Amino acid sequence: MRLAEINHSTTNKFHTTTDDIGECTVREQDRFMPIANVIRIMRKMLPPHGKISDDAKETIQECVSEFISFITSEANERCQREQRKTITAEDVLYAMSKLGFDDYIEPLTIYLHRYRELEGERGSMRGAGYMTMRDSNSNASSSHSAALANVEAFAQHQMVSLMLDRTCSSS
Repeated sequence: MRLAEINHSTTNKFHTTTDDIGECTVREQDRFMPIANVIRIMRKMLPPHGKISDDAKETIQECVSEFISFITSEANERCQREQRKTITAEDVLYAMSKLGFDDYIEPLTIYLHRYRELEGERGSMRGAGYMTMRDSNSNASSSHSAALANVEAFAQHQMVSLMLDRTCSSS
C-alpha cells in the first residue's frame, strides 16, 4: 500500500479518517454527547414549561462533551502511568481533584458510595433463591429503582448547588 493510500484510509471501527497531513478527524456525532441526553438533563433543571433555545442546547452539548473529554484524558493518563487499561470511578475522582474540581469530589463520592451499596444489595438479592426472587422481583426492582433515583436526585441537587454557588461567587 502506498503512503498516499494509507493517509486516506478510513477506520470504520473508530469512525476516524486520516487526511494528507496525518491529522485524525472524528465525525461530529462521535465527538459530542448525544443531544437528546443533554436536553433531558437540562429539562430536569427547568420548570415544567421552560423553553431552551437550540443555540443553548448545542452550546451545553459542546461544553459537556469537552468537560467529559478533559476529565477522561486526565484519568486515562493516570491509568497509563499505573499500566492499567480500565478507568475506574476513583480515577475520575482523582482527575477531577487534580484539575481543580475539588468542590465536586464530596457529593460524587457520596453518590458513588450509595450507588455501590444499592448495587451490593441488589446483587445479594439475586442469590436469595428462585422462588423468593420471582415472588418479590417486581417489589425489589421498583424499590431499588426508587432508592437509586433518590441517590441520583441528591447528587444532582448537590452538583447544581455547587455550580450555582460557583457562578454567583464569580459574578
